[in-house]
Amino acid sequence: MNRFIALSIALSGLVVAGCRGNKSGDPPLHPNLNMDFLQYYKPQEANEWFADHRAARIPPAGTVARITRQPNFAARTVSPTAAVTAPKSADPAFFTGRGPDGRLVDGLPPSVPLTDALLARGEERFGIFCSPCHEKSGYGNGIVVQRGLKVPPPSFHIPRLQAMPVGYFFDVITHGKNTMKPYAGQVQPDDRWAIAAWLRVLQVSQQAAAIDIPEGQRTKIERGAP
Repeated sequence: MNRFIALSIALSGLVVAGCRGNKSGDPPLHPNLNMDFLQYYKPQEANEWFADHRAARIPPAGTVARITRQPNFAARTVSPTAAVTAPKSADPAFFTGRGPDGRLVDGLPPSVPLTDALLARGEERFGIFCSPCHEKSGYGNGIVVQRGLKVPPPSFHIPRLQAMPVGYFFDVITHGKNTMKPYAGQVQPDDRWAIAAWLRVLQVSQQAAAIDIPEGQRTKIERGAP
């Protein structure tokens, strides 16, 4: 028994001594590989897993490229709900919000027709990306402000913003302003114009008279229905 205890102590000493700074040329053990080793393909390299053997796959519809410069016209993805009437590559205002003179455009670009689908898309995107701060009515009292945002956004219904051209809102969404960060990485140009159009709808709605509301909707409002 004593011999067994002595042998155990000696082996323990060897193990401890062997773990103190000794180097080894062997690779470390990876009991759980996780994402330590990923298959990587170079440009134009083949991938036998896909039927067409192409490693570079087409991005899903609606993918937004994380870029800071004007995107490649041939490579941009188009929102499935966006109506296309003219090549956007021939419409610089579509990507910049500015006309040939460098001034912000006061209207939608020719390649972005004003349709019910565009406004519906703008309302949806506004609800996702903008309403947390600006709230759905655009008065700037969203849930983030209610939870303690120190510098709340201005209301879209103040005279200064009522007088701004539509291109101004596209420009702010693209580049950000003051404490608002740019959203070009999250919202593609089609949707930025849709949001800008919806902002104008919100502004007009707050200046409308009761007679401007369709009778069916006016009856619901009078009854207090949502």
